[in-house]
Amino acid sequence: MSVSGFLYDGISLNTFDNGKYVMTSFEANTTPTEGQRNISQTPLFFGKERPFIYQTYDSTLSFSISIIKNPCMDDSTYISTTEMEKLKRWLCRPEPHKFEIYEDSNWGDLFNQYQNIYWEGTFNLTEEVIGSRRIGATLNFISTTPYALQQERIITGEVEPEGEVLIEDDSVEIGYIYPTIKIFCFEDGDLKIKNSFDDRTTILRNCVRNETVTFSKYLQISSDKTNHDIYNDFNYQFLRIGNSFDTNKNNLTFSINCEYEIRYNPIRKVIPV
Repeated sequence: MSVSGFLYDGISLNTFDNGKYVMTSFEANTTPTEGQRNISQTPLFFGKERPFIYQTYDSTLSFSISIIKNPCMDDSTYISTTEMEKLKRWLCRPEPHKFEIYEDSNWGDLFNQYQNIYWEGTFNLTEEVIGSRRIGATLNFISTTPYALQQERIITGEVEPEGEVLIEDDSVEIGYIYPTIKIFCFEDGDLKIKNSFDDRTTILRNCVRNETVTFSKYLQISSDKTNHDIYNDFNYQFLRIGNSFDTNKNNLTFSINCEYEIRYNPIRKVIPV
């Protein structure tokens, strides 16, 4: 195993509880690098062909990591009840947190193949016991997504009417992502954002000067102008950032003079190994 340790909610395994724990392996596991897809098919010609209809992820990503006491930092190889409770309080929280890993002897430094990659989730913890003594723990991570994420990309700038902005989608997953977009309008008009990748146009009519409009990745829209009837003025075509096997270029064309901020997390497909 090349992974030396991990960070959970910004706290390092190698410093938690005075550096008592290190990673190990109790058994070898084969783990997929992303949640497995369910591919729906339909039979044609009496079942001789079964073309794909659609694909879904039926589960999120999960994997296991094992830890033991660090013999260089603690005289006892066993984990006490109090120590185990402290581990569970840190790792087994009800809400998800960011999980990051690092490699080899670069304790605490994220780099190489795992640099800028993270997962979000929580742990179920299984105690490893010999006789009546706890010798370690297996940490079963449950992610909120079927894959890993790259640290958030933030693209900002100002664009003139009919100006273009190029975004290259770094995602490993072929398809599209809904970003969070914040637009500050410098003039009155109908805001139109067209993406050349999928030829979709996001339209919000009747925008006014100094209005800030936000399109969230959860497919919600809001404005800081309470008198703007955005739900009737919006065409409900949320902007998508996408890629295909052949291209990852998204040319965005804006209809009015505005300032933009676009945020999204590219998809990655890796696990700690």
